[in-house]
Amino acid sequence: MTNGLERQWIAFGGTLIELVAAIAISFHALWAVLALVRREGIDRARLLIADGVFAGLGFSVTGTLLTTIALQSWRQMGFFVFVFALRTMLKRVFAWERKSH
Repeated sequence: MTNGLERQWIAFGGTLIELVAAIAISFHALWAVLALVRREGIDRARLLIADGVFAGLGFSVTGTLLTTIALQSWRQMGFFVFVFALRTMLKRVFAWERKSH
């Protein structure tokens, strides 16, 4: 493989992982809607959404890292740091909320 072709495949892998993140969040959102329909409560639905966000952000960090490794630009590295910081912040907020319920 050429260097350019390798970068394309790595970028494709990152995009594929981002797709998995979107699917994980969508699945949890659907699960939350079903919880509401079954009258399991709004708190249960909120926790399901939070779990989906955690799962999606975990995959998103992985996809961004893979893309960053391929592209090696400051912009991509900055985006990775942003997504990682957002994931960490949300994880702490959701952990606090889960503990309070």
